[in-house]
Amino acid sequence: MPISIRSTRALACALTLAVAGAAAAAPVEYRFDPVHSTLLFHADHMGFSTSVGRFARWHGGFTYDPDDPGANRADVRIEIASLDLGDAGWNRTMLSRKWFDAANFPEARFLGTRWEPLGEGRARLHGELTLKGRSAPLVLEVRVNRIGTHPYTLKATAGFSAQATLSRAALGLDALAGTLADAVELRIEVEGQWAQPRERRPGKR
Repeated sequence: MPISIRSTRALACALTLAVAGAAAAAPVEYRFDPVHSTLLFHADHMGFSTSVGRFARWHGGFTYDPDDPGANRADVRIEIASLDLGDAGWNRTMLSRKWFDAANFPEARFLGTRWEPLGEGRARLHGELTLKGRSAPLVLEVRVNRIGTHPYTLKATAGFSAQATLSRAALGLDALAGTLADAVELRIEVEGQWAQPRERRPGKR
């Protein structure tokens, strides 16, 4: 039986929609947007105040699929030298060998390997943080803020808020025990954009 032009167009349209639907359902890889992502940490200072610091430069990305928790991953690399405590002298002290030892350990890394959905836009991301050559488990309490197309960039965008508490002594930051609390709270705001593959240039593989 001959196939009409109308039938051919309908078939092509159906195949296009099927492919688009499969692509939408697949895990999406995102890269951190440094302008809209923040990594802060808080620690009690002898009960007088809460010391607050941040790392200004960190990079990496995450894979996220709302329909397949097993596909969700994160890989974050933090530049220790980007530490900012609001005072140049205190920054130098904290980057010294006694503390972060940035000269010998210039980077920290977090690998998130297991996503645990909790319902109502909440989840836990289980992983491991490596700092100063030591590794310790770290669990992030995550809130899924928004997943969708950014209205200005028109790129697929995902936003999350997360927090966690870790022991600084477990990661080799045990100086001034009793002066600065061992428990350090992390507060993270993340906005990621779809890591669209770059087009290959002619003649290059």
